[in-house]
Amino acid sequence: MQSDQLTVFGEDYVGLLGLATDKYAVVSPHFEQEEMLSVPTLKVKMYGTNLIGMFCTGNSNGILVPYFIEDREYEALTSFMRPLGVEVQKVEDRYTAVGNMIACNDRKAFISSSLTRDFKEIEHALGVEAIPGDIAGHIAVGSYVFPTNKGFLAHPAAENQLKQIKETFSVDGMLGTVNCGVPYVKSGLIANSNGYITGSMTTPIEMQRIEDALGFVD
Repeated sequence: MQSDQLTVFGEDYVGLLGLATDKYAVVSPHFEQEEMLSVPTLKVKMYGTNLIGMFCTGNSNGILVPYFIEDREYEALTSFMRPLGVEVQKVEDRYTAVGNMIACNDRKAFISSSLTRDFKEIEHALGVEAIPGDIAGHIAVGSYVFPTNKGFLAHPAAENQLKQIKETFSVDGMLGTVNCGVPYVKSGLIANSNGYITGSMTTPIEMQRIEDALGFVD
């Protein structure tokens, strides 16, 4: 297992700045590493910002991006993903923070019921079934639960939905926080089956919880 704590361009919320799957990683150009979590890595901006993890989500089959992605950013993504066999799909919706609205692994996607588009295109791109819903009454499901192919970490308010989340992603998981008590777990995590990266403010107790939740502890 790989693990690291980073502050990137003065920011501990590393999960807003990138994402990783078991096939690829896409991160802000401000990350110093050339390869993240042992997968091919693209450094790119999204709509001219570093907020890759907020605007995008994906799994080993596809990556979802907001409709307003700039042409040069889209071309960089498609050129990088094509040899990997990964589809790039634009999501046209009034909610443009795609990474905050959709959580997915290689088994299923949990999609905010507030998204208005036809889920079929999302399902086709990700190659998995999309389940609409919310977490503890909140629509930003992508910021409330962070799944990988080995486990998940969820917002403490999701306690009553742990069974549902487990059944959705077909992995075990736990409640937890990042960056010294922040409950929006996606904001402070980049992870795949090889390991995880979290913010420098994440405490040792939180890191142990992350490792337990994401299946890195036998």
